[in-house]
Amino acid sequence: MRTIGGSICSRLLVAAQTKLTALGFKTAWLVCVLAGGLMVGSFAPSGYWLLSLISLVVFCAVSSGFVGHRLAALHYGFALGLFSVGVAWIFVSIHTYGGASSLLAGSLTGLFILLWSLTFIPQGYLLSSLRARGGLSFAPWLAVTWVLGEWFRGWFLTGFPWLYVGYGHTQTWAGHWAPIGGVLLVSFVVVLLAELLVQQWRTPNRWIPMIVTVLLIGSVSVGTLEFVDRAGSLRVAGIQANLDQHTKWQPDQFNRNLTAHTQLMVDLPEVDLVVWSEASFTRFAHQGQASIEALNNWANQAGVGLIIGLPIADETGYYNGVRGLGLAQGQYLKRHLVPFGEFVPMASVLRGLITFFDLPMSRNQPGPAVQTPIRLGSRELSLSICYEITDAELVRGTAYDPALLITVSNDTWFGSSIGPEQHLQIASMRAAELARSLVRVTNNGVTALISHQGAVLTRLPKGEPGVMVQTVALFTGQTPYGRFGQSPLIAALFALICAALIRARVLGRKVSRDSGA
Repeated sequence: MRTIGGSICSRLLVAAQTKLTALGFKTAWLVCVLAGGLMVGSFAPSGYWLLSLISLVVFCAVSSGFVGHRLAALHYGFALGLFSVGVAWIFVSIHTYGGASSLLAGSLTGLFILLWSLTFIPQGYLLSSLRARGGLSFAPWLAVTWVLGEWFRGWFLTGFPWLYVGYGHTQTWAGHWAPIGGVLLVSFVVVLLAELLVQQWRTPNRWIPMIVTVLLIGSVSVGTLEFVDRAGSLRVAGIQANLDQHTKWQPDQFNRNLTAHTQLMVDLPEVDLVVWSEASFTRFAHQGQASIEALNNWANQAGVGLIIGLPIADETGYYNGVRGLGLAQGQYLKRHLVPFGEFVPMASVLRGLITFFDLPMSRNQPGPAVQTPIRLGSRELSLSICYEITDAELVRGTAYDPALLITVSNDTWFGSSIGPEQHLQIASMRAAELARSLVRVTNNGVTALISHQGAVLTRLPKGEPGVMVQTVALFTGQTPYGRFGQSPLIAALFALICAALIRARVLGRKVSRDSGA
């Protein structure tokens, strides 16, 4: 019976493989689009991590029969599916808060998806070239090129590091690699597993099951490693005031906004640190000195540190900033700005066309690349503002050995879409990479406390005011990723590509000499 069953399974696999190999290009392209859309289910808020593996297996199996332009086009199709489903929340920002009509907002969102999906094409061409010239039939070229593609999207045109494969595995077996090599290493492990499964299915090899076993055991094992030490704790209060995004910047709304925050602190229990959200103080710092001084006096009398988000203007321009008051000392100016939201590329051409290109605070300048961290007593705090939490290398370099990660945001721009949940998941990966507790405070959600392993320990409900008071564990020491960043992984991938191409060239010359002989 086992022989018969095995024979049937074998025939089914051969038949399925034949069907996939025989797929026409148009059908294969549509399958890749669907596979890209399917992957979004692995990210928050759905969180079905297995869908990313299934998506990659389907993409790898379908695309492996194509080369050159067609393989690049299949990558583009996958990206269209991924971004069409995964970042459609951009529509909310443009339409609801940018003043654009539904038609215009939909067109701009679609245009962004069409253009940003083009960033998948280079990795398609590179994959085709490596499969043709790189040799090493079982080399993980899909995993190599996929991660290089994610790395490229992290900085190209200021970067849009969203929907990386690894983010869907923040709290899975693969996520254990985050402290070793960051989200890109997590992505590599997941894509590698998918690639190995397809290779074994297409061309069975006795080594592949062994490699998969080692990969899975290794993933579980690294999760038991501890790279940092406990360094005490703090009682932290996060203030979620739920200001109305449509009215918060109106001048006559300032006092109401301020009161919305201070009232939430009236019955505050004993804490060490109070954190407000991004742009919670809705007046330029130099215009609101009296109110800032009053907040500073309150914090000193209460014996706490207070961190507020506020716009700052000086002779060099406008900045999105965070300032420490009371026992919290220092200031941080946002370095990684959001295109169109905080600055407008080609402003002389685009400003005035639609309200979206003239949003409040869209004339900001980036803060200095190197800034002194905000301190709470003797402890350094790592601050990041909103979109900056998506920039893994920026967060890693904010403070050398921070006791705590803090990110403030205003995700009101994205309404009730999946955008804020994805943003929270990305923040969770930063906590896991650096093995630090992370306090996230937003205007209307998601305000949350994240453990040093990337688990969301508590969160406030979205869309309503509230106070999150929690005892937060502090840590000292550095993870391998915290110490070295992405550089070792990226260097290793490029080194593998160079070694394979050199090997192929040497073998080619040898074959030519032998043929001539």
